[in-house]
Amino acid sequence: MRLLPGAVFVVIVLMASSISSASAVGVAHPTSLASRGGTLIPPPHVVQYVVLVHGYDPTTVPAWTVWTYGVNLEGQLVAAGYQVIVVSYYGEFTLAFSDGRVYVDPTFFGTTYTPIEKIGLELAKGLQATIGYSFATVDLVGHSMGGLVVMYMMEHSLLRGVTVRNVVFLGSPLGGAPSSAWSGFYNTTGYQMSEMWTGSAFLASLNASASKARANYPHAEWLAYAGEADPTWSATYFQYHANDGLVAANEVSALGDNHFYAFPDLHIPSLDVYDPGHVSYFEDPAVAAEMRANFAGTY
Repeated sequence: MRLLPGAVFVVIVLMASSISSASAVGVAHPTSLASRGGTLIPPPHVVQYVVLVHGYDPTTVPAWTVWTYGVNLEGQLVAAGYQVIVVSYYGEFTLAFSDGRVYVDPTFFGTTYTPIEKIGLELAKGLQATIGYSFATVDLVGHSMGGLVVMYMMEHSLLRGVTVRNVVFLGSPLGGAPSSAWSGFYNTTGYQMSEMWTGSAFLASLNASASKARANYPHAEWLAYAGEADPTWSATYFQYHANDGLVAANEVSALGDNHFYAFPDLHIPSLDVYDPGHVSYFEDPAVAAEMRANFAGTY
């Protein structure tokens, strides 16, 4: 076991070989919960959870580490007092809590060929098993494809015994992205990519069922965070419409929102990990600052 960089107290994904009861569904971290029969028990007090769902990554594991890149969004949320849950759906499905608890479902093994629908249902299953009926408040954050996972979960599952306050779609292609842009941005593989193309059957279904998500979570605020970095090389795909290099700003809010935020400068040279564009939300301090403000009730 090792800790993530940046003094963030989240346990990394546990491999099946390190878990003593890997044949069970929803295995808990053995060092903290072995004496409790392998059941992940919520903390005794009501907390505020933030659930972070990563996006598509052709390299798969460990895609979830994106939350600690750049300005370390995950670490900032932990420091602000939130109980952060980092989701990983490539490999075994895992929920890693910032207090050190870990939920693993060894019956689920995700790849880039795993349908987004299946991940959305698995997310609901894991969250219900761990924080359901805890009467906690929950903020959901999905980056890119992670937002589609969250949206599908909200349309088809109702988390019971918790209150969803905010749902952040962070550069999520709710209205799709051109297949040519995906091919230019990533060394793309897998079925998931085709589900995110503009005009896909999956996105049509997601759009048709959007009212179900509103009905299931009527008190949630929907927030669209869109990049308007407009890198020069993206003009081929977006004809100079505002975009983050992969997803046009208007597509992030395609299914509606209560609050829309545009971030024109996603490229911070001092924190340069990627080219300016779709994954540089994690390099922009303004994104983290806005999210902290929103979660504190300021819009």
